[in-house]
Amino acid sequence: MSAPAPAHVHVRRLLAFLAKYWRALLALAAGLVLPLLGFAAIAEDVYEKEPFDFEEPLMLAIHRSSSDGLNHVAGAMSIFGSLKGMLPVTLLLTVLLYRVRARLGYFALLTLGGVALINTLLKQIFDRPRPALWTPFMPEPDFSFPSGHAMFASALASMLVAVLWPTRWRLPALLLGVFYVLLMMWSRVYIGVHYPTDVTGGALFSVAWVFGLSQILGIHRVLAPRAPAPSPEGA
Repeated sequence: MSAPAPAHVHVRRLLAFLAKYWRALLALAAGLVLPLLGFAAIAEDVYEKEPFDFEEPLMLAIHRSSSDGLNHVAGAMSIFGSLKGMLPVTLLLTVLLYRVRARLGYFALLTLGGVALINTLLKQIFDRPRPALWTPFMPEPDFSFPSGHAMFASALASMLVAVLWPTRWRLPALLLGVFYVLLMMWSRVYIGVHYPTDVTGGALFSVAWVFGLSQILGIHRVLAPRAPAPSPEGA
């Protein structure tokens, strides 16, 4: 019976493993583990009806900055992020991406359609009432957590980033996506129909949802440049 390997051998093997897979592990943490942990931490307190002490002061501070111009911006974002705005966006992106690659079309439909269904289910589970700190100029009738607008915005941005990641457009897509999601999150709190944790939880859940789907479908490989085929010998 052979003797067990010395401890330093196992350490070298671990370091070699991390050196080979650190990018994949980092992506897993950033795209799936950390967003899910963040969502779970918020969702637990929401489900148990625990208050978040920072929310009311933050919302009132945002409300004090209101103006006609900001009302128009927040209202436009809310209309765009509603079902009437997102349904044609979903159908258009599904068709366009399907024409590029069928798998990309399926990815868009699963991403955006799935988020809509999941949001409806989660709202019924958590049944969090809407904020009542002031009268919103665009009221909403259903429950508050998680924000459907934030979930859809985050899913849309994350989906486009995943599709464009192998291309030179990854950085513009990432920066514009982050700006769009933050603007949508701000608009919902500004109007007064969501708590900050509603929009944060919704955005985090969608990041994890899209990352998981992208890994299952191998989206990061679809538009990746292919290595040229080797030429026949003697040609």
